[in-house]
Amino acid sequence: MKKIIAIIVVLFVAIITVAYLYFTGLNSEQKSSQHSLYAATANSSFVFSFENDQSIIDILKGQEILQQIIGADKFSQLEQLKNQFLNLPGINNYFDHQNVYISLNPGSNKDINFLYTTQINQDFDSKKLLETLKANKISVTSTKALFSVKLNDTLTFYAGFEENLVVLSTVPELVINAIKGASNKTNNFADFIKSNSRVTKNSLAELYINFETLPLLLKNTMPGGLTGELFPLDQQSAYAALVYNFSKEKLLLTGVTTLTKPNSYYQLFGNSPPKKVSINNILPDNTANYTAYTLNNYTSFRGNLSEWLKSKGQEKLVSNLTQNIKDKYRIDSEQLFPKYFNDQMITFQMSSTEKLGAINLSNGDKLSQQLIELSTKYDEDISVLNVDDLLYSFFGEAFKKFKRPYYCIIDNYMVFSNNASSLKSFLSKYRSNKLFINTQAYNNTLNQLPETANIHFYLDLENSENIALKNIYLPFFRHIYSVEGLRNYTSISYQLSSDGNKFLSNVLMTKKIEQ
Repeated sequence: MKKIIAIIVVLFVAIITVAYLYFTGLNSEQKSSQHSLYAATANSSFVFSFENDQSIIDILKGQEILQQIIGADKFSQLEQLKNQFLNLPGINNYFDHQNVYISLNPGSNKDINFLYTTQINQDFDSKKLLETLKANKISVTSTKALFSVKLNDTLTFYAGFEENLVVLSTVPELVINAIKGASNKTNNFADFIKSNSRVTKNSLAELYINFETLPLLLKNTMPGGLTGELFPLDQQSAYAALVYNFSKEKLLLTGVTTLTKPNSYYQLFGNSPPKKVSINNILPDNTANYTAYTLNNYTSFRGNLSEWLKSKGQEKLVSNLTQNIKDKYRIDSEQLFPKYFNDQMITFQMSSTEKLGAINLSNGDKLSQQLIELSTKYDEDISVLNVDDLLYSFFGEAFKKFKRPYYCIIDNYMVFSNNASSLKSFLSKYRSNKLFINTQAYNNTLNQLPETANIHFYLDLENSENIALKNIYLPFFRHIYSVEGLRNYTSISYQLSSDGNKFLSNVLMTKKIEQ
């Protein structure tokens, strides 16, 4: 759950920042300047770029959804920034035809700070800009390395200049570090942005995510650090470039996600064409979140999994397990999952916090017979595996937590959990047809996404509320689940579909259907 909670937090903050960017109305009609790009990406996990079109800004101003997403207090602050700074005579001219970046950076007190980076047109210099600010009665004072720009008693920005580079933030340290970072031309994240920028006048904005530095940001939003379910994110190497599409019915980001290192677990699914996800049909109606995976060929996946285990120093895990099963039970483990696994796997959590996993099978009855010697009967429906790491050895990271789980096999699905009670809850829902696929909100989300994918992260906001309360710092939780926040939305989805050396990506956030 914490991994999915991480996704909702960062996407929510991302949406707030994109809205912030729209509202400012800064002009930018050229390709991004490398100078400001390297400054913006120096210490940030999230970077936004925006190419302005006045008609788009006018549309966004008139939509209630903007204030609903960012909240009344933040909306008021944006109005102050716009009216008391950006709309002043002469100010916009200094940034005309320049790209603007907004970066998210971890704060020092469980918060997230913003950094604004752009460049002054060559026709102007920083001295003239400061003179214009003072002429418009904006208080500007000089510190040791920065300028303090005070809009009113509660809103102050710090500004730094380096040649024609302009960096602003409410946190002076961010400005200083960004200016230093502008000279670092070995920034792989910045290079990724340069090669993947697709912002045009038909696009509202673009979001770039650096998963390598994401842990520093996430640790400010939730207690406990990136351990347990979040541990994979602590070592994830990937970049994403997503175009922001805005409508009254949904929030949609589309683009690509690229893995930067070959030993990523998700890369195991990148060599297979995307397939229609169907294993979600077994999910109970109180599903809080899930991650579904599809495979086209298990034999190919197995070979790549062996290399992945080797990269983790666990190359002997499978061979030792296979030999142990053969010696102790006289069973060939290759006649288990390699023979009867079909093409899909999933991990999911119910609103009651119970965690489960499942795989679909080509012949559940035969696998059930093969597992008898490796299991102990718990009751009529449920057994428990007597062998450690069986699922992890054949499927990898997704099932690492299910070391010696309870399981049941029903309708060519093997469903498992670390608690027998969780399986009983699942079976009760499944047999009474109380399924997630039968809910209107979930179907509404699926209808707005491509049918095929390799990996699909999904979070149901209502079913996850109690879980989120335990996993997110209270200020973030209150804002997300308030009427001014995401109370009127049903879910967040992050869908990955393989496309050569990258994943085509869709991030969708759907609104509740009005009755």
